[in-house]
Amino acid sequence: MSSTGPSPLFVPLNPSPRLVAQMTGLSLRQSELEVSQQRNLKRMLRRIRASRHHHAARHHHRKQGMSLLTLPAAATLSSPADNEGGEWSDDTAADDDALALLRRNDLHMDISDNPAHDELARRVAELFNSVFEPLPPIDPAHVEVRRLSGAMTNCVFMVSVVPPPPALRHLNKPDLPSKYLLRVYGTGVDEFLSREKELYWLSQLTSLGFGPRLYGIFANGRLEEFLESTTLTKDDIRNQSTSKHIARRMCELHSLVSYYRPFDLKHRGGLSAAGGVPELWSNVDSWLRLVAKKWPRIRHACRANPTCEAILNDWSSLEHAVAKLRRVILAANPPVVFAHDDLQYGNILRLEATGELVVVDFEYAGYNYRAFDIANHFCEWMADYHHPEHPHRLLEDRYPTAAQRCHFLRTYVKASAFLNANMRAHKDVVESDHDAHLELRAIRLDDDRIRDEIAALDNEIVPFVPASHLHWGIWGLLQACSSEIDFDYVAYAAQRLSIFLRMVDQL
Repeated sequence: MSSTGPSPLFVPLNPSPRLVAQMTGLSLRQSELEVSQQRNLKRMLRRIRASRHHHAARHHHRKQGMSLLTLPAAATLSSPADNEGGEWSDDTAADDDALALLRRNDLHMDISDNPAHDELARRVAELFNSVFEPLPPIDPAHVEVRRLSGAMTNCVFMVSVVPPPPALRHLNKPDLPSKYLLRVYGTGVDEFLSREKELYWLSQLTSLGFGPRLYGIFANGRLEEFLESTTLTKDDIRNQSTSKHIARRMCELHSLVSYYRPFDLKHRGGLSAAGGVPELWSNVDSWLRLVAKKWPRIRHACRANPTCEAILNDWSSLEHAVAKLRRVILAANPPVVFAHDDLQYGNILRLEATGELVVVDFEYAGYNYRAFDIANHFCEWMADYHHPEHPHRLLEDRYPTAAQRCHFLRTYVKASAFLNANMRAHKDVVESDHDAHLELRAIRLDDDRIRDEIAALDNEIVPFVPASHLHWGIWGLLQACSSEIDFDYVAYAAQRLSIFLRMVDQL
């Protein structure tokens, strides 16, 4: 195939990976991922269709004065083709019902005293018995708890229950597994992120096949499905094939903006449909107010770090730099999508059974600039959170090169074209009663267009690199005076804010 001719993106109708490889010149492994992308999209479309049908039934029963015991699998939104002017509708009452059920458990999981294994197992069994009530109680002797590494703000445990809890058949639930992921939130974190928003998005995303299943919510954490997987490392994300795979996963998340409209600020704290605030500015503004509120404690925490002290002593310069960056970004008016906002390697799992990548930890997810999500991921290439001596330090020379960014962005551009063509498919395709009718559209982009879009996107992310450093630099200051995790948040914040100031000065 000529390198200057049209570049096939995805071929239609479930071809074999070998056929895709022959048609595109891709390796067999890359072709398997292309076919997997089609299957993922078909699964999403089927679930969105099922959600709409459920919404129609729920709406009918409400009109008839009936109540339903089951909750919708996902937010039930109409497609652009269903509405004139691109307006959306959503079932806010159903969402509130779902959140109310998810948040019904007020039990607090206390691990502040670092309990011994037997005592920890007893507390976990108590938590499980509360979450899965009215099942027969679980004996602490049947509970095995193992601490997992990798979380910067939470304590994460793998919990095994043998034998597993019996199925909740009276609630039409499938058999429960024997392994779970127990996440206990860090101290003070709820001050600068919205758990309600995180839980809302978790309930929506898991119903569409993104991330692990959610089993229960308690006062300071949650219980999730344990995925047999390995967490990516700092070196994994630099692998070209893996980087392309990450680009696909990110693009899939971004494409959900086609089905989930930005919610009104008063309901979800997200981006308003009429000129609301993306997560970048919502976080920065609220976190800067928290910095002002905690100023004495932050100054005390930073007293031994000269770089951090210098930044605090000239705080007005940082505020002016924030204002300059905001002007640059607002003038460019870049696209807003549904973004993960924390796509570091520790938040990406590779499933052992299939090799697929799964994105987890949606604490900071919401409506944000797509370029922020991409730039933030690139910044995470510089991190080594498991370094034996300096896990807080970023190595700037590990930021992806132009060639490495090109590989990532090329996949993103091609995946975006494919998803835009198919996520916005006609409702007769999306809502077909037969899966066979879910035929995906093949997209062909010529190389000149791909190059132009890569260049434009690479340019779009430029101001969001310092935006990422600002975002997590302020976050680091707040963590420094509240977190109990053994991590040098002061040095981390000082480096990121120093890079931010330098890069904004060069804009």
